[in-house]
Amino acid sequence: MQQQLTNLSDKELISRARKQNDREAEGVLMERYSHLLVAVTLPYLHKDSSLDPNIVFPTLTQRLSASLKTQTIYKASEWILHIQKGYLGKPEKNTPFYPSREVRDLLHIENLVDKASNNVIDRNELVVRLAQSMDRLQPEEKTLITHFYIDNKSFAELSAITGQTRDKIRAQLKSAKGKLAKLFMNQGYVK
Repeated sequence: MQQQLTNLSDKELISRARKQNDREAEGVLMERYSHLLVAVTLPYLHKDSSLDPNIVFPTLTQRLSASLKTQTIYKASEWILHIQKGYLGKPEKNTPFYPSREVRDLLHIENLVDKASNNVIDRNELVVRLAQSMDRLQPEEKTLITHFYIDNKSFAELSAITGQTRDKIRAQLKSAKGKLAKLFMNQGYVK
């Protein structure tokens, strides 16, 4: 079972640990990021000799486990750093994790898309918002996104069409995708 869990993404592991109270999924997630926890905590331990590693690491692990069940987590590395800094800054206080605005926006969009899969009205609203965002892109960006995601053209085919290298196409697509995501997110704030 653990071998299957190691192939899951962080998001899937967090979901399993939270919704199904799956301790193995939680363990795989902790194992995946234990090196980060140690790497960012060791400098604090060297600065402050009063901190006992035999107390600090188990306490941090307990706090991570507890917050995993109660907090919305988008990026595991951000979450671990927040819990670690909160503990070493104020050990008596257990502060909740608040992801950055960009991360919250992405979470919100993911939730909208998940919700839209079951609701025709929401799905139509997302399609309209996406079309409006696409219209605000440069023609080259719009064409590139359309060819890649809608027409399912490969990088090789796009390279042949445009006469540019695959790496250049990949970079342009990444840029256009990021711009489209920002336009889509900003559209939600205009309402």
